[in-house]
Amino acid sequence: MPKMMLVNPHPPGRHGEESISVIVQMPLNLAYLAAATPSHWEKDLIDETLELAIDENGELTSAFDGTDVVVITAITYQAPRAYKIAKAAKKRGMTVIMGGIHASVIPYEVQQFVDSVCVQEAEEMWPQICADYERGELKPMYEGGQLQLGVLGDKFPDREFMRQKYDYKYSSIITTRGCPWRCEFCSVPTFQSKFRGRPVEDVLNEMESTSYKGLMFAEDNFFGYGQKANDHAKEIFKGMVERGIWKDWFGFSTLMTGLDKEALGYMAKSGCFGFLVGLESDDEEVLKIMNKGPNLRIGGTSMKDSIANIHEAGLIVWGSVIFGADGQGPDCFKRMVDYIFDNSIDVLTFGISCPFPNTPLHKRLNEAGRIFRTNYPEDWEYYDTAHLTYRLSDMSLDQFVDGMQYVYDNIYGGDALRKRFRKTLQNNHNPRTALFALRVGQDWKQVFEQVLDNLHKLQESGDYYRKGRQVQLPLQGSAALQAYKGLFQIA
Repeated sequence: MPKMMLVNPHPPGRHGEESISVIVQMPLNLAYLAAATPSHWEKDLIDETLELAIDENGELTSAFDGTDVVVITAITYQAPRAYKIAKAAKKRGMTVIMGGIHASVIPYEVQQFVDSVCVQEAEEMWPQICADYERGELKPMYEGGQLQLGVLGDKFPDREFMRQKYDYKYSSIITTRGCPWRCEFCSVPTFQSKFRGRPVEDVLNEMESTSYKGLMFAEDNFFGYGQKANDHAKEIFKGMVERGIWKDWFGFSTLMTGLDKEALGYMAKSGCFGFLVGLESDDEEVLKIMNKGPNLRIGGTSMKDSIANIHEAGLIVWGSVIFGADGQGPDCFKRMVDYIFDNSIDVLTFGISCPFPNTPLHKRLNEAGRIFRTNYPEDWEYYDTAHLTYRLSDMSLDQFVDGMQYVYDNIYGGDALRKRFRKTLQNNHNPRTALFALRVGQDWKQVFEQVLDNLHKLQESGDYYRKGRQVQLPLQGSAALQAYKGLFQIA
């Protein structure tokens, strides 16, 4: 009986989205692989947000004893940690398979560290990969494509396997995949460019099948891609109400959602806390540079109406913004703080603008020689929106750090969180969702403090002023493999 170890890598000590306790959930991608693994396989799990896979000497922990195959999924900032785990596993004679967005975007880099790479979506091809391994015919690369979500059917993720290992309190669920927008900074179109809705009955059946009360809608935008997508979302919300499915659920959308009072009503009746919207910036010119289509479509009056409707439904608005984008000057920080208060945004989180590999932003900044974190693959650890990786265009580093401190002091410092909680409660009259917003803010405070620490370290290091170099990231073609060997100086 072969044994498989599923691994979610995580840099020790990092705080980020995984630190927000009210939405932290099991790695759904690994739960899907667990469900698709043939029944005669033994399987185990290491989630490094909870338990380390390797010790301080870079050796696998005893949890890996008897393992034949190590399966790793990683986003970009996790890639260097994933490679360390892969190295330790191969040292022990284990086969290593890696997938996820980083492997899908830069497969030939990943191939230097593992035995097999899974590109794009693996659920449907996973049994074949397992069978190929057992026959000794594992291929160096598998391409899963972008699935029509109907193929998932009743192949639900194995949440019980995950819960038995770590007693996760929350989970997530797929209702759609992909994004049709082409925001300059976003990595999603590099991986899942095609927007697809999952059959509504499949979603509702899965909701009924799990005892998890807390669910995150695991997609980039459940509403706002057009009438067909909006109708699909409303059918889910309405179906939840009609079937009596109450979940403490949360998701990601746009402020266009708030203009549909019928949708908001069903969302509230099905247990929704509210949703995150990518505000990104209050400056229309900056949004144009970002190619942030949805935000350019909604005017100021409609935005205020949307937020008022969301609050009237008893829900909260979680705004996410980007700092460090081209076009943002030193005044952007105070403007954003004023914007948050003036528009009654209940939660503010952010990301430092980050040129993820193969995005239009990376290509533009790379060509300009502005990226100073180019010692790949080690420097991928900085590509997490919690570090600055390129030289700013419209302010100095010191101005950026001072501005970030201003945002922290006014949104998170002192009594700010409690004041905002009282404001949310005043606006939406719902203690349940207002407390949710408060807890997100409390958890994000430690994330913000770590970001400030990262920025101070950057100031002290002098790395910001290091001359950038253009780095080509070939993705395909007969010369790609050799190109990666030269680029990353891998033996």
